[in-house]
Amino acid sequence: MATHRAVTSTLVLTCRIPADARGKQLIDYLAARFRYHDVAGWRRELAAGRLLLGDKPARGDEQLRTGMRLSYRKQHREPPVDDRFTVLHRDAALVAVDKPAHLPVHADGPFQRHTLIALLRERLDDPELQLPHRLDRETSGVCLVARDKTVQAAIQAQFAAGTVHKVYLAVVDGHVEAPFVADQPIGLSPDSEVKIRRSAAPDATATRPARTRFTPLRRGPRRSLVQCEPETGRTHQIRVHLEAFGHPVLGDKLYGRADADYLAFVHRSKAGHDVRLGDPTRPDLPHRQLLHAWRISLQHPTTGEQVTYEAPLPEEFERWLQA
Repeated sequence: MATHRAVTSTLVLTCRIPADARGKQLIDYLAARFRYHDVAGWRRELAAGRLLLGDKPARGDEQLRTGMRLSYRKQHREPPVDDRFTVLHRDAALVAVDKPAHLPVHADGPFQRHTLIALLRERLDDPELQLPHRLDRETSGVCLVARDKTVQAAIQAQFAAGTVHKVYLAVVDGHVEAPFVADQPIGLSPDSEVKIRRSAAPDATATRPARTRFTPLRRGPRRSLVQCEPETGRTHQIRVHLEAFGHPVLGDKLYGRADADYLAFVHRSKAGHDVRLGDPTRPDLPHRQLLHAWRISLQHPTTGEQVTYEAPLPEEFERWLQA
């Protein structure tokens, strides 16, 4: 598997002390505000000289004042990713890329340099590249990248207006017998331990309108290949609507599964497990969610021409459909 391997590097993180931390001891502020270390962990970081308050090494017992500059030289271990992306199209305004699963599109959590945008800027020697939209880390397929911020804004305006047509393909549990439309509003799941979990159930909170069209294409012994056309752009929309209809995406670690399953996945990831290899306790499931951004159509931001970019379906979809 082509990869950018796990690497350890130093990230310099800086912030200003907020007004509500005035008068607190630094160690108490650190433990309460930045919970990736407990008090003992922050004492080790202080003893290693990795924190500065202003221009001086921090001890931990300083009384904080509003506006003080805090710097942290964090030892950062970046997880491995799959870097086998393919450039499908490139012109003076935009780049269309076929993104593999297990590659985040932008910096998020432990992923800072191992991202599609960072790797593409490096490969094309173009630091001005910008992301006008995103795909989930485990979702493969077409991702558009703008050459500059003006093009980025033009593409984002089309997304906001609902004039970009996106078609996804997914392998789902169960047999989908006929086309259907899901139009349940999507909001937050009120009882979940996972803050990012969305829900289309009646008790969802802070809901927003959502609509997705689904068309079954092929069936395997116990699964279906489904075409998915979202007409709105809610977070996790396709996955949430498929779960609501009893056909969760195969390999999804969040929807159609218990909170404990997702939290165990997060724990494995933070512990350094290579999540690209899948869950060793669940060999009956793929290593990723089988959702693929197959096709995207929009008005070209500079020529005005209607253009379509398409990424071929990964071969693993057919294998898991027939498994």
